Parts: sequence; structure tokens; C-alpha cells
Amino acid sequence: MLKIQSKFTAYMTVLLTVLMLSGCGSEEQKASIQVEASYPTAIPKGQLPTAIRPTHYTLDLQIVPADADFGGEVAIDLMFDVASDFMWMHGQDMTVSSANLTLADGKVVPVTYEQVDPTGIVKLTFAEKAPRGKAQLNIAYRGKVSDALQGIYRVKDGDHSYTYTQFEAIDARRAFPGFDEPGFKVPFDVSVSVPTDMEAIGNAPEISRADLGNGFTKMTFATTKPLPTYLVAFAAGPFDVVEWADMPTTAVRDRAVPLRGIATKGKGEKLTYALDNSRKIVEALEDYFQIPYPYAKLDILAVPDFAYGAMENAGAITYREQLLLLDDNSSLGQKKSYMSVHAHELAHQWFGNLVTPVWWNDIWLNEAFATWMSNAALDNIMPEHKFRQNMLRGSLGAMGGDGLVSARQIRQPIESNDDIVTAFDGITYQKGGGVLTMIEAFMGKEQFKAGINNYMKRFAFKNATSNDFITAIGEKSDNVPMEKIREAFNSFLEQPGIPYLDVKTATQDGKTVVTMTQSRYLPLGSEGSTDKTWIIPVCVGYGMNGEEHKYCTVLESKESSFTLPETGELDYLLPNLNGTGYYRYALGAEGWSQLFGNQSRLSENSMLSLTDSFAAAMGAGKMDFADFVKVAPTMVASESYRVATSPMSDLSFMYYKVARDEAEKAKISALSRKLYKSKLEKIGFDAKADEEGEVINLRGPLVGHLAFTGQDATVRAKLVDMAKAYVGYGTDGQIHEDKVDSNLISRALIVAVEDLGPEFGRNVLQHYLASTDGTARGRLLRAVASTNDAALGAEVLELVLSEKMRANEVGRALYTLMYDDDQRDAAWAWFQDNFEAVKARIPGFTQAAIAGLAGDYCTLEKRDEVKAFFEPRVASIAGGARSLAQTLEGIELCAAKVAFHQDKLTKFLSAQ
Repeated sequence: MLKIQSKFTAYMTVLLTVLMLSGCGSEEQKASIQVEASYPTAIPKGQLPTAIRPTHYTLDLQIVPADADFGGEVAIDLMFDVASDFMWMHGQDMTVSSANLTLADGKVVPVTYEQVDPTGIVKLTFAEKAPRGKAQLNIAYRGKVSDALQGIYRVKDGDHSYTYTQFEAIDARRAFPGFDEPGFKVPFDVSVSVPTDMEAIGNAPEISRADLGNGFTKMTFATTKPLPTYLVAFAAGPFDVVEWADMPTTAVRDRAVPLRGIATKGKGEKLTYALDNSRKIVEALEDYFQIPYPYAKLDILAVPDFAYGAMENAGAITYREQLLLLDDNSSLGQKKSYMSVHAHELAHQWFGNLVTPVWWNDIWLNEAFATWMSNAALDNIMPEHKFRQNMLRGSLGAMGGDGLVSARQIRQPIESNDDIVTAFDGITYQKGGGVLTMIEAFMGKEQFKAGINNYMKRFAFKNATSNDFITAIGEKSDNVPMEKIREAFNSFLEQPGIPYLDVKTATQDGKTVVTMTQSRYLPLGSEGSTDKTWIIPVCVGYGMNGEEHKYCTVLESKESSFTLPETGELDYLLPNLNGTGYYRYALGAEGWSQLFGNQSRLSENSMLSLTDSFAAAMGAGKMDFADFVKVAPTMVASESYRVATSPMSDLSFMYYKVARDEAEKAKISALSRKLYKSKLEKIGFDAKADEEGEVINLRGPLVGHLAFTGQDATVRAKLVDMAKAYVGYGTDGQIHEDKVDSNLISRALIVAVEDLGPEFGRNVLQHYLASTDGTARGRLLRAVASTNDAALGAEVLELVLSEKMRANEVGRALYTLMYDDDQRDAAWAWFQDNFEAVKARIPGFTQAAIAGLAGDYCTLEKRDEVKAFFEPRVASIAGGARSLAQTLEGIELCAAKVAFHQDKLTKFLSAQ
């Protein structure tokens, strides 16, 4: 609350704060503006007050990777806009040995440090009031090293210990006292002292190292560019450091950039592929942004145990090791995953790092754009892999969660730490990316690109908001008014859900009139309201007189009609041309028939959007399995592996959830084999040296579907033989990466564990326990957790609480067991008995996923059981309330879908 003299003074206070946070104005100008104000006394559970803020950090740490704690000293240069005898900041579980404030005149004021909230809010009380102006806060402390992959945490790999950091979103406060919010973006000077036989890595290049004479070496890094706390990073340990060739100057960048790869001891040789492909991704991004890579160097770190896929720390990006450690035996899927994630994190160096959101409600700007940009950049580098199509598939996938009544909006208000936790999901990443795709298509690629460049240059090394972003891109639009872009954007940012367009056509005076009626898409069993509208940029494709046409418009009301300009009979109408719009559509029987009958005239992206909307109509109860079976062969016949495999999910749902008994399952299996067996025979089970990626991408899903839903004995036998060869079962007992198809081995191991029984399963388990390779451990663990043997399943569960299982593997083990018909109930009972111990192994910022463990249940009875267990406990789980609501709603919708389709499926199958 401000204590002010007039409305004008209040206005100036707000203006001053905005200018200083955005980096505008000199320090002298800021200091010269005198504004009477008071500093808030209530504990700030949301954003910190900005009247006292940092301008620079100097951080000095001493880290021993094997130790449970670490030492640190931090000096924070501050600017006081108010005179105050206390201030708020962040610090989590610190033991402070000394704290003082040095005023501008050199006077040192003692400071009392007190953590006043479990979320890491700290109150500093000064022995006397600090005046306006500059000051420096100095704190010496010790902090705790985490075993749960957050803050500063330790990892043991083989015989060695390592220390890494993971600060996004609010865990930098576990490493040093500070202002742990994205809006406080300032330079850092960091030095790290480690045992003399170890290396330390930071955001900036190392500028000096000194032997301290006590068994430690102090490594000092250059001053960073302005960074928010969540992008600060460091690592320590006996690393393999692979020095790579500098990335040379380009037409955009006039300096070379040092490039290195960092892995744990003995793994550096597997960084070659990742390093070799880094330069072209950076250059593709520079070409798009027309802005040089913003930081002085680029290190990529392969981390054995890591909570996320990767983290975009400025100049020192961390990854799960299986994304970076690749060789000739790595699968195409692994290499594509590396490219996709690496491009995503590199895109963040501009979008998120160079320009940073003011607050977490705009985290979608970081994640949606990096998701969109990574696919756009990779599509230019290697068009044969169709990375842009990943963006469409991702946004279609996000619609599963967006169909829930409990779905959140993209730009979600952040009122608590729970809201921050739940902001990192498919709505932020994939739906956000889908909306960007729609706006790009609406504006045109070149104008959208010019708008992005406008935004990046205006806010370089500063903070910005969604409104800043929309304004900047709108300024570069010649054909779409700024306000129309803003309305369309905000329409999708500020409300949840999927627009559903009921499309009808009529002939009038020889021309086709198209009428589209908006509602919110909701699946069977949903209790939400469909009464919603959006401002939707729509492009339809249509065939008329044997030619293809396009018509674009904007839907601004619940019902909109438009007349196609050509005269003639309509061959088909495609309501979402190339799938660029974030919406689904419904057609009458004739409309669907016309589209599937003209499949050869539709683009691959148009077909993906079509198959999604068709499946969604089935999910909403507008069609049943018999309708699906009529068009499935048309989809399967597609040359696109993504279109051809799209019916698999519905077939599997009918097999695993809807079929009443083994007889019905057998008939669905037979149908799956009828649809897909010849397609596999055409390309062959065995890989060929010269085959293209499309064939490899098709073979994996074909083999998997035929092995599991199709229960094809021949395919399963081949997979069993492959799995035995991989682990040397019955021979030398050694792993043989070179003897198997790496694109199929994960499926092969699961089938072999199922078919060969617990003896083979325990053999797989022993290989898992002996391995330090993240990729091998992941596939081996998933396989053994797929066992149908109760005793072996129990052994896997006990490992969940053991240090033998990495923290980032806990989720894989539990989800595999909980999503398996043979193990689900036993795993659920065990989980309930061990809830607190399981929670302790999962990083606080990812604990929301715990409620999702029960998400494969599909009856109202189980919904009630899950609800009864979790409701008393969700308050102790960050983001737990929203996660539980979505889990319970998902179970209800699954039950409703089964109830709708079960009798219809039985009737259909009985006629076969």
C-alpha cells in the first residue's frame, strides 16, 4: 500500500517502477526522482515489492559434490526507492552466519535474517533505517544440497559424485539468498571453489582459477549478461570436458562462440553427435531472429539424473544425458528427440533468456515460442523429418487436456506457488505453440517474423509481457489490423477450451454458403458448458470443378456465414486447411465422406487435422466404432506414417478399456492385424541400411501395435529373439547394442518380459541395476516394470525407495506399473502405503504429477477411491489440487466413454 500525496504522485510511482524494471533510464535519472512511498509490511506470498530491488549479484560458493551442504557468500547491490528498516527477499533453508548492509556513505548496518514462510520468503531487519539510494547487502551462509533434483543437488554416477543446479522456477532461493523472480533481471559475478581434482562450469566463460592451498581451486567466471535468478547455473565434478571447434562468425554474428560438451567421467566420447549438430541449429535460429546468439559461450551438459528433459540456463544448458549421449547405435527417435529438445533450449537463449517475462503468468511466451521456434528452425535444416508437423501433432495432443472442464487458460493468473507449478504443461507448450502457428498463418510468415524481430530487439536483455509481444508483432502487420491480432490472440490466451465448429453448407444462386456455429468441444460425460465463443482466424480448403481453392475469414460471433466466391458443385470442404487453426470441427455424414473420399487431394497436415476431428466426434458421442471402422482403411492407406498410424489409439482404447472379455479382445486384435499386417510386410520387419526416415518412423508403431493390440504371434516371437540377443540371454549375458534394431528394442524388451516370464524379467532387472547409461536404464526399467508377475512387480516397487533407482526414474517405474492391467491395483495399494516416502523422492516442483499416477483407472468406483485418498493430501503437494481435479475428471470421462461404446462395440463385433 502506497502512502502518497496525490493521484499524480501515485501515477509517477507506478511509472517509475515500470521504467526501472524494464531497464529504461539511467541510474542517475532513477535516483533523482523522489517519490514518497511506504514499503509493504505483509508477507508477500506472490510477487515481491519492487521498491527495493537488486542491480547486481556477486556470488562466491564452495562446493564438495559428495557433501550434504555447501558454503556461500553473496553480495547484492541494491537500489532503495524507499527508506526502510526492513526488506523482503527469498532464501530457502539457509543457515546464515553473518548479514549486513553497507550504505552509500560506507556505513555498515547489522542485519537480522529470518525465513518467515516455508516457501522461502525472508524478512531482513536492519539495525537502523536505510535511506533511499544505493546499498550493498552481504550475507554469509550455508545451504543444503538436495537429493531431489532441485536447487543445488548432487548425483552419484559410477564411483564419482557431481553437483548440478536446477533453479526454474523458484529454486534459486535454495542456492543463494536473492530476489527469486523473473522480473529482477541483473548481471551476476560468480566464483566457485571445488576440490582441486574437479572442474566447475558457470553461465559465463572462466576468466581465472587460483589454487587456494587447502585442497580447493577457485574458478572465477566473467560477469554475465543480465539474468533472472532461474537462469543462473553452475556444476562441479570430475567431468569429461570436450572442447569443440568454436562456432565461427556468420552474416549475423561478428564473433566466434566457444562450444563445449560436458559429461560425467568416461562418457565424453558420446557427445560428438550433439556437438557436431549444435552449430547449424544456432545458425538457423540466428538467421530467423537476425540477432546474434546472445551469450559469450555455449556449454551443453549431459546430466545423469535430472528432473526435466532439459533446462535453458544461459550459456550452460543442462540435459538428461540420454538426449546428448548418442552414437551409431542410437535410434532415429533418440536423434530426433535430441534435435527437437536441443533446438527448443537454444531457442530459449533468445526467447526467455534475452527477453524474459516479467512474471510467471507469461511463461507461455517462453515455452510456447521455444516449442514453435524449434520446429520451425529444424524444418529448415532437415525438411525430410517434417519437424513443423510436430507442432501440429503437439497442439492436437494438447486438445486432450484442453477438453477437460478443469483445463486452465494459456495465460493463467499466478496467485500462488501452486499456480507456478501448473503453468508448465501441455497448455503452455503445445497449445501455446498451436496458437502461435495460427497467428503466423493469419498474419503471413514474413510479417510474423518481422514482428518477432521487432519484439526481440526492443526488449533485448530486458523483461516484457504478453501485451508487449502482441503489440510488437502487430506493428509489423500490413494486412491485419493490430486490434484484430490482439483480439484473436487474447481470445485464445485468456480462456480455456477448444473451439468446436459445426460446419454446414448450402447452395444459393449457384454458390456455396458455409455456416459455422461455435461451441466449446467437450467429450462424452463432461459436465461443462459448451456455450463459449472465440475470435477465430479460419482458413478453409475446398475442391470445386476439379480444382483446389482456399478461403480465409475471421469468425467473431457464435454463428457466422460466408459465401465461397466460385460457382460450381462442391467436391469437398475442409474446415481447417493444413491444420493451422487451433480448433476442431464437426461435419455431417456426407461432409466426412467427401473428405475421406478426396484424401489424395489433401495435404498431410490437413489429413492429420481431419483424423483428429473425426476421432473427436467419436469421443463426443457423435459417431461409434462402426463409423470408425468404415474410414480406418482409408487412413491406414496413407503414405504418411502419422496419418496411417492415427487409428491405432482408438483401436487400443477399444481393446484395453471397452472390450468386455477375451473373445471381444481377440476380434479387435484380428481387426488390427487386418488393417496393419500387410503394411508391415510391405516395408519388412528388419531394417535396411539405406531406408528413409519415414519407413523407420512407420515400422516402430506398426510393430508395437501388432505386438500389443494386434497380439501378432509372429511379430512377438521376433521381438523376443531381439530382446534375448540384446541382453545376451542364454549366451554371454552382456548388453549388445550393435546386435539389435535400436528403433525396436524397447518394445522387444517389454514383449520378452511378458512372454518369457519372471526369470527373464529378473535378468533385465540386473542389467538395469548394473548400468550407468541413461538410455539403457530407461528401456530396461520400463521393460521390467511391464511384467505380469506380481512378485517381480513388487521388487520394482521396492526399488522406488532405494538409491539404486535414480530420482528421475521414479515416475517411469510407477507410471508403467500403474498403467498396466496386471500390476495397477497392487501398485496403487503399495503407493498409498508409501505415499510420504515416494513424495520425498520427487522434486517439489514436479510433485503435481503424483495425482496423475491413478489416471489410468476408468470406473466411477475407482474415481471415488482416488478422490478419498488424495483429497486430504493435496495441500502438501505443489500444484496438487489442479492435478487431482484433472485426474478425477479424466477417470469420469473414461468411464462415460466406455459406457457409451460398450454395447455398440459388442453389437458390431457380434456381427463380424
